[in-house]
Amino acid sequence: MPARRSVDRNGPPEGDPHARVHIVPVGFEVERVTEPLAAEHADRVYLVTRRERDAAAPFVAEVTRRLRAADWPIDVRLVGTDPWSVFDTLATYRGIFDAERRSVRGAAGVLPVRVNVSTGTKITAIAGTLACMLWNGEPYYVQVSRSWYSDRTPRVRSVHDVVERVEPVNVYELRSPAPELVEVLEALARRGGSLRKRELLRELGLDRAPPGGAAPLSAQAQHGRLRRRLEPLEERWGFVRTDATGPRARVSLTEQGRVALALFGARGTRS
Repeated sequence: MPARRSVDRNGPPEGDPHARVHIVPVGFEVERVTEPLAAEHADRVYLVTRRERDAAAPFVAEVTRRLRAADWPIDVRLVGTDPWSVFDTLATYRGIFDAERRSVRGAAGVLPVRVNVSTGTKITAIAGTLACMLWNGEPYYVQVSRSWYSDRTPRVRSVHDVVERVEPVNVYELRSPAPELVEVLEALARRGGSLRKRELLRELGLDRAPPGGAAPLSAQAQHGRLRRRLEPLEERWGFVRTDATGPRARVSLTEQGRVALALFGARGTRS
């Protein structure tokens, strides 16, 4: 997870299952960020911002100022990401869900992380919705009656957005590929994203005979074991691509496969 900077360390500790935790990307909005937090008296908020050259920096500063002046204790944390990359943003969100121990969807007695999908970029909205479908999250959309930054240069004003209501967003659960399929993606990522089949067999240990003193596996048996993993990854999921045929064929991660690693990998593996 990217390095975080805590602005105000108050409230329950990280990972408390009863903490009211929000994730909010900050673009050219203020009230759209702060009013849902005030309405719920959030315990902790992760303000997701652009890592470098953030044009929204004045808005981040104003949001932070208002939250620090709030009449309830709130832990405000700034988290840097690339708001134009689904891959990067998903990995950032996953790090937050893991840190808060909210990665098991629907876990009993654990409050879901609430994610604002009306602020930031379209990419952060997509990533936020996907994160809630995969992990223990609850997306919401903040309706506004007008936006002061429409058709003009964005700048902080005393009143920026007039919030009308906060709408929940209904999502469905997403199921991950089987662990042995995710293992293939992680093996490829460890070795730069592309391997020959022979190399992938060794990386996964599929060239080794089962325990118990069984005879060594034939080359045909080894490739059969690998094929049973590659076929669903390529044909059903589109997470890998195989170039050429035979033992010298090369297996590569696709862009969808790299995103899948951010979603399903053991630690949000990236290459």
